[in-house]
Amino acid sequence: MTTIDLYEHLDKKAIEHLSLSNEVRINFIRQGTWFNLGHVKEVLEKLDNLLNFPKQTRMPCLLIYGPPYSGKTSIVEHFVGLNAPDVRPEIEKTYAPVVMVEAPPKPDYSDLYSRILDKLFVPYKLSARAPEKYSLVKKHFMELDVKVLIIDEIQHLLAGGLKRQQEFRNALKSITNETKVCIVAVGIQDALYAIHADKQLSSRFPAYELPTWGIGKELGTLLKTFEKRTPLKKPSRLYDELLMTEIYKRTESNLGDIFEFLKEAAIHAIKSGEECINQKTINNLVWTPPSKRGKARNRRA
Repeated sequence: MTTIDLYEHLDKKAIEHLSLSNEVRINFIRQGTWFNLGHVKEVLEKLDNLLNFPKQTRMPCLLIYGPPYSGKTSIVEHFVGLNAPDVRPEIEKTYAPVVMVEAPPKPDYSDLYSRILDKLFVPYKLSARAPEKYSLVKKHFMELDVKVLIIDEIQHLLAGGLKRQQEFRNALKSITNETKVCIVAVGIQDALYAIHADKQLSSRFPAYELPTWGIGKELGTLLKTFEKRTPLKKPSRLYDELLMTEIYKRTESNLGDIFEFLKEAAIHAIKSGEECINQKTINNLVWTPPSKRGKARNRRA
């Protein structure tokens, strides 16, 4: 029997890690892996469409929202990685097609400009006023041929008064109008109101809600893929209905929680010597589901 036959539940890379130390295997598991499944492909396709959209008077934008830890930031960070800056020394030119920043904690558009300039490594005076920083943003967006600006945690917009909120929304409109850059706003459920409270922004930012995961084929495929990429010596059969249902209950269908829960379960399987994730592993794993975390914080407060 060949090694591949013996470990048919694993892919080639996972098999290669089996001969390494437990510490190396655990670090490999903690690093995680990319899952290009289901709605992830759909979101990446939408982002790619924006990247390749021809410049016109009214540029399309996008709002991506979903519950905390649902994979929003991971998806857009993956997209940023796929479109990293392209440095071409032979023509003394750098292209930065995608720029990603986190929204300021309060709706301060001057702070937003600062964050964009910091991400682009553009120097500016700390005393510079908003119009000066905005001029730099426009100048460098044009020089670097920026096509997509991603603003994560856009729900922070709601942390200020109505006047400040509207000023921030107006700044977003000005950026996309004057630079011809597509803006992608990302956030939790509150992001929907943060953007769609303005009728003009609402028409420009079609909303894409990240779906929750249910017990079925798609979740089964995800679990099977995770198992194939996780260097455990014995098959776990995570996609079997009983285990799938238990994982679904413990993580409450939250994508980020599913991954973290499975990582911890796999690490426990290595440390315990079981070398597979089974019902016992899941039962013994200390895990607070998302719905109870707020209550736990309130009790400690």
